[in-house]
Amino acid sequence: MELLFFIIIITFACFLQGIVGFGFALIAAPLVLIFLEKETVVSSMLIVGIIINGFLIKKIQKPVNYKIIAFLFLASLIGMPLGIRILNTIPMNSMKVLVGTLVIIFAIILSFQKIRLPKSDFLTLIAGFISGLLNTSTSMSGPPAVLLLTGENLQKDEFRKTLACFFFLMSVVSLTLFITNKIITFQRVIFGLISIPLVFLGAFLGDKMATKMPQKIFRFLVLGIVFLSGLYTIFSGLKY
Repeated sequence: MELLFFIIIITFACFLQGIVGFGFALIAAPLVLIFLEKETVVSSMLIVGIIINGFLIKKIQKPVNYKIIAFLFLASLIGMPLGIRILNTIPMNSMKVLVGTLVIIFAIILSFQKIRLPKSDFLTLIAGFISGLLNTSTSMSGPPAVLLLTGENLQKDEFRKTLACFFFLMSVVSLTLFITNKIITFQRVIFGLISIPLVFLGAFLGDKMATKMPQKIFRFLVLGIVFLSGLYTIFSGLKY
């Protein structure tokens, strides 16, 4: 039953991301944490992330900004080990409250589309560090990098491919760290492996839907779902 719920949530999250272009981990992580242990959630979503970002790198035929990728990636290498320490030490209920709170904060920030960070190598390093920390502790590494790149005025596909390259590199290193720290087990990644075909199906259907529905309406819908899932996850963490 847990596997079925995981697949449904992941497929739905990928469907919504296919429509608005973001939100996969923000939607899935808090909901899946309600019924799965935190190590299984992060491990399985890490596997899905590697597959999806590898697919996007191959599919998007645009150049990437190698300087931004290098700065983000090098800084993320410092954050990822700290994220693993958080994952290993924080209690499950505290993790739910942490993830729910972060989800709500990110939903509020992303709802203001005109927010732009100034171009700065220092800010790029900070965003990379936070992304790395969040990747190995919660699987929600996207918002810091997304917020940073919105200020770089990159062309849409260059923006998407630059993010995909960064997330792919970071996920591969995260996978290595998880194996080294004995977090990865077959039982913990089987959820992610089984859901991969439906991940592609959800993203494909969402992409098709995006051409027929107003983006603003669906963006509002996704952020609303993210916000409510964050609230529910906080509530579930505080219940016990």
